[in-house]
This record gives sequence, structure tokens and C-alpha cells, in this order.
Amino acid sequence: MPAIQPARLAAQTVELTEHFDSPEKFVAALHDMLDFYADRTLRPGQVIESAPLLNSYQVAKPVLRHIERGLAEKVNADPEAALALADKLWRQRWVETRLLAIFILGRIPPHPPERVTERAQAWGLKCREDKIVKALASAGIARLRSESRDAFIELLENWLTSSERRLMLIGLRALLSLLEIDGFENLPQVFRWIAPLIREADREIRDDLIVLVRLLARRSPRETAYFLRQALAATANPQTAKIIRRTLDELPEEMSSTLRLELRERRDAEK
Repeated sequence: MPAIQPARLAAQTVELTEHFDSPEKFVAALHDMLDFYADRTLRPGQVIESAPLLNSYQVAKPVLRHIERGLAEKVNADPEAALALADKLWRQRWVETRLLAIFILGRIPPHPPERVTERAQAWGLKCREDKIVKALASAGIARLRSESRDAFIELLENWLTSSERRLMLIGLRALLSLLEIDGFENLPQVFRWIAPLIREADREIRDDLIVLVRLLARRSPRETAYFLRQALAATANPQTAKIIRRTLDELPEEMSSTLRLELRERRDAEK
């Protein structure tokens, strides 16, 4: 991978974004640019745990960030051309092209919201790479979340109640973004959304639920402790107990001690 020279990168980005309204030419030029900055080395100690689901050029983050900045103004000026480009980028089976498609989607004015929600839903069904899931759940619906709240809430509910596990996972990530970025205050609604997920949790969604419940415990410890006691009483699912154990250190001692006692009693009864 060549060293990043700001002046050269800026010139390459300008040349690339000249093809904004021609998706075929843009994608071809983008592949050339990403190939130029591709990292083809495996560093010492770096381990590939499993075969990736998407190809990746492994370009440094500043390269993509520079391209995003070059695209931002053009997306606002011509949303319809931006959508055509996003669709073309998404169809490429590369991490970088899909991240750029998600960036564009998150910058599209959500009026009408369907042009964002329909793509977010369709793309979500194809999300398997964790990096892509996180990006779609946060950056990909950023303007929808801030400018079209009713449509965002409807999409979020659809994801959280979906029988498609990929959509459920994106829903959990989107809910986490809502709580972290937006400061959403309707916590009773959040507890209603996640109650069935806590009761029926499996290993695939457990870690995301732990992150979410720990955040809720910091935001509202009393309500979270009450919610967890109800969840524990409503199910014998061992994953529910694990989620609760991983949340205890976020709760005040008097609340966590009660939950510890109930967890101990549950464990003793199962022996």
C-alpha cells in the first residue's frame, strides 16, 4: 500500500466524484482507486479466523473518509443520482463499496422515508459482515433517525420483531445507536421491545443484548433491575441468566445483591 499523500488523495477524489452521476464509471474508477491503496500484506501476528463473506481492499480509513467527504455535498445536491449510485455500489460484493453505499443512504433526505427504509430493509437481509451490520444500523439510517422519527421507529420495530435473525441483530444495533446518539427517553418502550428478546435469547444475540442492557442499567438502574427480575421470573432460559450476570456490575449494590440471590436460588433449584 503506497503512503497516503494528502494532495494526491484529494486530486484522486475530485476525479472520482466527477463520475457521481454515472454509476458505472464511478464504480470502475473507485475500484481503480481502492486497488491503488489496497493493503495486500498480512502483518506479523495477524490471524485470519475465517474466510470473509465479502472481498476487501483493506484500505486505510483515511482513504474512505476522504471519499465520503467528496460525496457528501453531491448527495445533498442530487439525492436521486445518489440513490442510483448507492444501489450500484451495494451490488458490488466488496466491504468498501457497501460501506460507501451505506454512507450515501445515511445522507439521503428521508422525504419520502420509503426510499431509505426500503433499501435499509432489503440491504439488512444481506448483512452478514459485522462491520456492515454496524454501519447500516447507525450511519445508514442517520438522517432517517433524526428527521423522520415515526418512520424510523416503525423500521426499528419491524427489525426487532422480525423472524429474520439478521434483521433482529441490526435492530438491536440500531436501538443501541438510538440510545447512545439520540438520548431517546422513552425507556418503557425500549423495555417492551427487548422483553421477548431477553426471554428467548440465544448465543447469537446474547452479546448485543448484554451491551444494550448494560447501557440501560447506567441510564436507569432501578427500572432496569425491575425489568431483569421480571425477565428472570418469566423464563428458564440459561442465556437470560447469563445476560443478567453480565449486567450486575452496572447496578447499585442493593439492586445487584437481590438479583444475585435470585440467580443463586435459580441455580440451586436446577441442581
